[in-house]
Amino acid sequence: MYKIEAKNINKSFNELEVLKGIDLEVSEGEVVAVIGPSGGGKSTLLRCLNKLEDIDRGSIIIDGEVLAKETPEGTEYVSSKEARRIACKMGMVFQQFNLFPHMTVLENLIEAPVQVQKRPKDEVIAEAEKLLAKVGLSEKRDVYPGQLSGGQQQRVAIARALAMKPAIMLFDEPTSSLDPELTGEVLKTMRELAEERMTMVVVTHEMGFAREVATKVLFMADGRVQEQGRPEEIFDHPRNERLQGFLNVVLK
Repeated sequence: MYKIEAKNINKSFNELEVLKGIDLEVSEGEVVAVIGPSGGGKSTLLRCLNKLEDIDRGSIIIDGEVLAKETPEGTEYVSSKEARRIACKMGMVFQQFNLFPHMTVLENLIEAPVQVQKRPKDEVIAEAEKLLAKVGLSEKRDVYPGQLSGGQQQRVAIARALAMKPAIMLFDEPTSSLDPELTGEVLKTMRELAEERMTMVVVTHEMGFAREVATKVLFMADGRVQEQGRPEEIFDHPRNERLQGFLNVVLK
């Protein structure tokens, strides 16, 4: 059973066709890096997987549960309540940190588990403190996001997503707004998650991460998966001309 199984995903915004028949299969413990030029549909694909955007056509199965299925009449989603429950199996980390500025670091972590999952507050606090230790920020539990560097805020955002105990983590260019020094902090945390066999789909421009950490790489351009395979196949023996041109630019 795949953790994510998406077939024939199509998505348009008005007349702009952004996703054109995308297929994606992610097994448990896999780290899938999605690379490609801006505007190729990478971020939209992630947003469709966790239903931040509805697809126009296709099917999506998350952790063995149908989120959307393709029928002769079009794509049919499960009920809103079921869709929210299934979407909660996926933690999402965005380009921007999206932390609540009026809450401390600890309060940011415990808000959703307590309010959404209705878990006991004492239990959630204990788990949140362990997660802060995991991302190296135990000493920041009582400060506010505005007092943190960008790299620290993004690590808090990762810990906040993990606090919901997701089966899958989705990362949408999590280092794109950080300078190189802070990027290293975040990538270190993501590498550690990969070593723990967290199932991850990572949209990234960090080619070193894609080559060294990912178990599979997808190259997306023009709304399609142009090529996919193991990192060594993608980076050392690219077959697709579009991929070859992309790598010639980004690996200079």
